[in-house]
Amino acid sequence: MEPLVAIVIGFVLGAFAGAVSALFGWLKSQEAFEARKFINGLVTGIITGIIAILAITAAIQESATNDTVLLVLFVTTFIAIIGVDNIRTASTGGVRNAVLADSADEE
Repeated sequence: MEPLVAIVIGFVLGAFAGAVSALFGWLKSQEAFEARKFINGLVTGIITGIIAILAITAAIQESATNDTVLLVLFVTTFIAIIGVDNIRTASTGGVRNAVLADSADEE
């Protein structure tokens, strides 16, 4: 595969992984659908995915000649992007809950 094509596929895969992560986050929350929150999660997930692909661009270029290695790299990256976005969501939720608990204690 051409290195440029592999990088473009990586960017599309990164954006898709971010979108999947946003969908999983909404499904896990069991809240009513709120477009603003979902779009926020979608945008941050897509940005996370694109940044992850940018970080491994050199590896994608080197692996472009071996389709098996490239496939493993893409699958691993897809799973990692979803994991990183879930960690980001959980940590921001934890911080928000801690701040809300502190402000409730002060009142």
